[in-house]
Amino acid sequence: MSFDIICNNCGAPSNPSTGVCPFCKSVMVSSKPSKESATVTRIRELYSKGKVDKALQMIRSAEEHKPKLLDNANFVILYVQILIEVDGPSSKTKSLIARCLLEQPDHAGLLEYLEIVDAESKLTKGLDDAGELELANVIRRSPKNVHALFLLGSHLFWVEKEQQRSVKLLERAYKQRPNFLRCTACLAALYVELGYPQFAKKLFRHCASLDSNKEMKKFFTNLVK
Repeated sequence: MSFDIICNNCGAPSNPSTGVCPFCKSVMVSSKPSKESATVTRIRELYSKGKVDKALQMIRSAEEHKPKLLDNANFVILYVQILIEVDGPSSKTKSLIARCLLEQPDHAGLLEYLEIVDAESKLTKGLDDAGELELANVIRRSPKNVHALFLLGSHLFWVEKEQQRSVKLLERAYKQRPNFLRCTACLAALYVELGYPQFAKKLFRHCASLDSNKEMKKFFTNLVK
């Protein structure tokens, strides 16, 4: 069986059939069959395993040495996902998407991530602000979009202090992508506040295994003691 679609949400490969990812059920957009380069495949593998720092290094190198990749929607979406997970600058994510949209102006995945990045920049203190409403709209359309779930959930937790609403969103994001370090750490902190120390310690232990920074690894390890 040949594969010619990469899911923009979870990164899983699939053959063109119903137009819906068989893994996360997101709507998929068919494209011309193309074989992913070994470099991009390696970046995707690192990202999937939660090694986003290494994935970011490789994707920046790929951007520098193979700039034509920036016209590939799947590559750009992967780049944007990595930047979101390392809390990269929104100006970079927006410029990556805007450039690629010049070539593929109707690409659903690119448009969705542009909406997510734009919504993040509008988040402010105060319930139902423009950013929250935009992220909620994305989640209604794509209920398993990890990054929309995380951005809204983390905002509701840290800024709005809405624990019950945020825990539902963060748990959904964690279920889809347990190797998302920022999401895992945020959910663990929320479990501490909710009085679930055993759940929190399990997640902090996982954070320690994911984080490549020695100081942060030590920090998470100490939280388990």
